[in-house]
Amino acid sequence: MHVLAEEWPLLFFTLLTQLAVGAYIFFVIIRSLTSKVDSKISINVTKRGMFLVGPVMLVALIFSLFHLGDPFGAYRSLLNLGSSWLSREIVFAGLFFALWIVSYYLDRKGAWNQLVGWVNTIVGLAAIYSMASIYATSIKPAWTDINTYLAFYGTTIIFGSVASLLVILFSKEEKTESLTSVLKMIGLVGLGAIAVQLIYLPVYVAGLSVDGMAGMESASLITDTYAMSTIIRWVLSIIGIATLVFTFYRKTEPKAQFKFYYTALLFVLAGELLGRVIFYATGVSIIVG
Repeated sequence: MHVLAEEWPLLFFTLLTQLAVGAYIFFVIIRSLTSKVDSKISINVTKRGMFLVGPVMLVALIFSLFHLGDPFGAYRSLLNLGSSWLSREIVFAGLFFALWIVSYYLDRKGAWNQLVGWVNTIVGLAAIYSMASIYATSIKPAWTDINTYLAFYGTTIIFGSVASLLVILFSKEEKTESLTSVLKMIGLVGLGAIAVQLIYLPVYVAGLSVDGMAGMESASLITDTYAMSTIIRWVLSIIGIATLVFTFYRKTEPKAQFKFYYTALLFVLAGELLGRVIFYATGVSIIVG
């Protein structure tokens, strides 16, 4: 599967950023929905996950520097904030990391602030939007479609739901009835994010088929060269999330449960990684001249 060497840092930057933002958002949602009933428990079960968001985002930002011709001159990208989605992406991604530091500091002090959490949630969503807009305004028909936003936000939701579920399931804290109810909802939201993308996929491919030579070539890559890879990608992600949801409805031994958790994580990571590789591999530029 052909992906240019310079695209690998971007691939990991986008995936890791979406993992960090998605996990953070779901931790905030969990803490908000259970604040009146199990606020102490919900904070305890998500505390470790909230900490891990920072290192993941930091690694993502490091990967983003590898794509720049002059990593130490990254600050110059900020000069075009009014007209450049790249500049906005850098600002929002950096601001998300900075506000995570504030969030985690408050968390450590036992003074978690929902307002800070929701403000950073909005910043994280803005970072993903800016990231997707960079591709949506390119000269590659496969990327200049709403499918790019569905893919990037879809991965954010899928990663976020799976990460939050796993962090809580691995926690030794008591899983109350209200918390379990929220977890079931999160699993269904993850499956919903997959369903939306699958429903739109035929529309997306059909649109590419009539979008000039570059669009037709991208459509051909999706339906021919990468058809099996695309099927495998969706099967992996669906099985991963479905496995986690399955654990809520069936009582199993702890050791068996952990096997389910690890399997689910592996499948989702593999599925989303494969999906992003396909995204880059099927982007064909419009031929000029």
